[in-house]
Amino acid sequence: MLLSSFTSQIFCQERINPPKKNSKIKSADQFVDNTFQLYHKIYVYDSLSQKGVEIPPELEDELLANAQKDIDSLWQVLPTVVEDMGSGKGNIMRKGKATLNLNKAKKALRYCLATSKTYFIGTDEEE
Repeated sequence: MLLSSFTSQIFCQERINPPKKNSKIKSADQFVDNTFQLYHKIYVYDSLSQKGVEIPPELEDELLANAQKDIDSLWQVLPTVVEDMGSGKGNIMRKGKATLNLNKAKKALRYCLATSKTYFIGTDEEE
């Protein structure tokens, strides 16, 4: 029951728009950009699937490969983001803006994870 209500919330979600302004902390901005590249791919795939459009297997394979590259790029920049945000150096206003942007990216990553689980692992209703 809980899973089905959670799944229905995922499918009804409005598109999350990327932040309008960069924080000027290079690593945080790169992480946010990479997150929204991944989000866009998964959102488009999800939207097409929800509309009943049949997606060719070659396109699914390409999407999966590109998503893997995006995830790898997130892992590469993450240590730098943690270091830049955790250090005592830097402008507090920039860090504040970076925090807001990273929170928006976190919402997008949650959607990506939940949607990916639904498509690749399945739900209780399908089993």
